[in-house]
Amino acid sequence: MNIPEKFTCIIPARYKSVRFLGKPLVDISGKSMICRVYDNACESKFFNEVIVATDDEKIFKHCSDHDINYVCTSKDCPNGSERVAEVAAGIDAEYIFEMQGDQPLVTKEVINDFITRAIFKLKENSEIDVVIPYAKATKEQENSIDVLKVVVDSNERLLFQTRQPIQTGYRTLGLYLWKKEALLRFAKLPISNIEEVESSHPIRLYMNGFFVQGVELEGVDWVEVDREHQVKEVEKILEKKQ
Repeated sequence: MNIPEKFTCIIPARYKSVRFLGKPLVDISGKSMICRVYDNACESKFFNEVIVATDDEKIFKHCSDHDINYVCTSKDCPNGSERVAEVAAGIDAEYIFEMQGDQPLVTKEVINDFITRAIFKLKENSEIDVVIPYAKATKEQENSIDVLKVVVDSNERLLFQTRQPIQTGYRTLGLYLWKKEALLRFAKLPISNIEEVESSHPIRLYMNGFFVQGVELEGVDWVEVDREHQVKEVEKILEKKQ
């Protein structure tokens, strides 16, 4: 299988987040979250272009003021992956990288490690539709509805994800290496009742038979910013790394 050496990275950014209004623009130690995510992505060796995809004028202006490459999307996208799909539809590529906009601690090293191993998996198995990283989950994370727990088989295929408290031992992380065809197909599928109840769009993958390949990342200690209080946690981690 011919896998490209570089990809387009699309970062969906939504201002009206249900759990944290305006979080892409929140200040994290003197720099907005979307700037941190964008800059980290730009440092990866695997991207020929990085794009922020958003429907909000406040984020448009912020991106313009900080020389961030962005695309305006429709307001009808119910989740980040569908926003990415809208942009990806106009890109001539077989693969698309999605990086969720609430990942300020995901460095170029993490991105490069994940993509290197994801490419290996894709070359091994042409049936894979998307590769998603997973990592060990703490007891606190297993009990949190903000954390997507995942069931993983012996070949690292991901079988299901849920917000419900369940001791699978693992959680997923907001990075996706998609076959573009699979991403566009995913975006056209209807939302199931369980996806709506869980407020978790990756469930659509498992409900519709997509081949979701996992890659375990070791030593992953970053915090995804789902709630306002997690900003302080991120700032503490950044301070320790300085």
